[in-house]
Amino acid sequence: MTAVCAQLIQNNSFQAYNVPDAPANEFSTCDSVFFGWTVVSKGDAKGSARAVADKPLVKNLKRHYDFDPNDKYDDEQRYKQYSVRFEVENPGDGFGIAANGFGIAEHGRGKEFYYSNNTQTPSIPAVKDVSYDLGMYLQGEAYKGGFKVYLEDKDGNVNSNVLTFTGIPDDWKKYEGTLKALNSADSRLCIVADAPGVFYLDFVTLLPEASQLWNDGKNGPFRKDLMQALADLKPTFMRFPGGCASEGPNYFGQVFWKNSIGSPEERIGFRNHWGYWTSQYVGFYEYLLMAEALGATPLPVLNNGVTCQFAGHQYVAPLDTEEDRARFNSIFVQDALDFIEFCNGPVDSKWGALRAEMGHPEPFNLKYLGIGNENRGDAFWERFDIMYNAVKEKYPEIVVVSTSGAADAGKEFDANMKEIDSKYANTIVDEHYYKNNDWFYSHRDRYNSDKVRGAEELTYDRNRPTRVFVGEFANNMTNNDYASAMAEAAYWTGLERNSDMVVMAAYAPLFCKKGYNKWNSNLIWFDNRGMWRSCNYYYQKLFSEAGDRAFFMSDAMKGSAPDTTIYTSPTIDTATGEIFIKFVNAEAVDKRITVNTGSGTRYEAEMEFISSHDTSLKNQKEQNYYSSHPDYNKDPMDNVPPGMKERPGMREMAWRFAKRVSYNEAVVPHTVDLGTVKGKFEFTMPENSVGILRLKPVK
Repeated sequence: MTAVCAQLIQNNSFQAYNVPDAPANEFSTCDSVFFGWTVVSKGDAKGSARAVADKPLVKNLKRHYDFDPNDKYDDEQRYKQYSVRFEVENPGDGFGIAANGFGIAEHGRGKEFYYSNNTQTPSIPAVKDVSYDLGMYLQGEAYKGGFKVYLEDKDGNVNSNVLTFTGIPDDWKKYEGTLKALNSADSRLCIVADAPGVFYLDFVTLLPEASQLWNDGKNGPFRKDLMQALADLKPTFMRFPGGCASEGPNYFGQVFWKNSIGSPEERIGFRNHWGYWTSQYVGFYEYLLMAEALGATPLPVLNNGVTCQFAGHQYVAPLDTEEDRARFNSIFVQDALDFIEFCNGPVDSKWGALRAEMGHPEPFNLKYLGIGNENRGDAFWERFDIMYNAVKEKYPEIVVVSTSGAADAGKEFDANMKEIDSKYANTIVDEHYYKNNDWFYSHRDRYNSDKVRGAEELTYDRNRPTRVFVGEFANNMTNNDYASAMAEAAYWTGLERNSDMVVMAAYAPLFCKKGYNKWNSNLIWFDNRGMWRSCNYYYQKLFSEAGDRAFFMSDAMKGSAPDTTIYTSPTIDTATGEIFIKFVNAEAVDKRITVNTGSGTRYEAEMEFISSHDTSLKNQKEQNYYSSHPDYNKDPMDNVPPGMKERPGMREMAWRFAKRVSYNEAVVPHTVDLGTVKGKFEFTMPENSVGILRLKPVK
């Protein structure tokens, strides 16, 4: 979810340095090399810049967790604060540093690109006439000079007004200003000194003006286009901070919510499961604000001291001694209880007061709490039990979300379901699976009441309290082609038909930046300047509408036999009488379908659908097709032979045939007005279509 953050400076507090447990060369390992930044020496400027930890911006950094000082982990490293110390010998035309933004990488290249986003290419997506709000902290050491701050394009041309700051004190001071882009060009933020001397820099931020933010920034620093695409799905819940991200890959990669609240300057970043530096500029508080603004129920997932199974359980919180158990309770158990108080507690409680101080005196009305993600084994369930009992004892109204593991079946699934059935039957069990199209078509009945799940021969029995949250599902094998959208949509009709068992479901992952994808199925693809909603996004959008009660609908018939390539799910809004019929026609043939409402009510009928004869189409196109990629971000005159460059009209012609990135999508919804219908009527399901038929009663 942090993908939606509009903050444009990567590694804005210089903490992505000497990161514990990070693979070699993933982040800065040398104090004079800065992840996402470039040292600037203009003209004959001369000086040095290095990361230091002896000038902390926040002098009394809060330490909410009492980690074991005697274990093998260097906890001091978790709390180190780095700033950059500059020593300018000769300012020349300017000595300082430039922020390159969130960069570019070619998908499929070596590991140095696969994980690292350490771009040295200007990648801030400046837009002509858009203003950007700057914030930064400077501290001098008897420094007598000033600073210039501006945007600069890849050719070294100034691309904004120039801000000038003088009178730098010997203690940290925040400087703010507004930069207005002169041209729409990928740029970098330059901060350069004009005099010899020593100074320090920390916590640099650059946010687009309010008009470029979702809801004008009223709900947080979120990208307008991405958040609106999410809002258009009408989500009813929001799981955060993510699946494996919740567990962390190792000791230092665990997510601790208290490190993500308070002022952004105080937040403690970390390397997340997917190898990204997470500044926590968007933290748990912003996630809660986001959910509230979307009208979605928050579903936070907390770690219980067992890190991700795919990373080999590199850390399991010890419980061997009384001291170990006390520490586990003070960190992991108390973390869950305090988080519930932060969300729901009164303003005179410790954590409720902090929520109010941050600007939200009203409670967030938290209902669900996930403990762990895709975990397994005795170590996990022992720690789950401790946290589960503590939460239910103090907050019996909170519904705990458990986990069935990382697959739809097998030993791990069976063992987890046995544990849940015997001890945690009143939880919602989070099921995850990534399957192929055939599986989705053939498992629509997975949650029927007679279907056995687990080795104990129990079924998805409605008389038992356990319910299902399909927390992650997708076809991750065909890269969001249209065929996968049809198969998943067919499966979705089965989820909806069984919505008395499946109370929530979520496609995964949600967002992916082009060039940096670690996963082949992503609902929304984006780059620095725009986005592509996948074919799968559009079936989710169409299917986001539903009534409050499902009802039976007979098979679509093909002569005297059911048409096995048509899948449906009908619901009704019992308050308004509006009927919604979701359908999939998984055959490359238009189908004429008869619907009988069984009543004399007159309805205004409308069909909205997506369809494609070519089922291999991908809305997002190829992995390396994005705005900052070198193939799409160069002067087309570079391809013109030297002798032809000066010909009249050559530049216009070159641009006409230049490679450019388009955010047009091949598969988008279409709407057909079917007029007024009553009783029995016919309509045509287009070939290879996914759609929804809306029947609104005529008053």
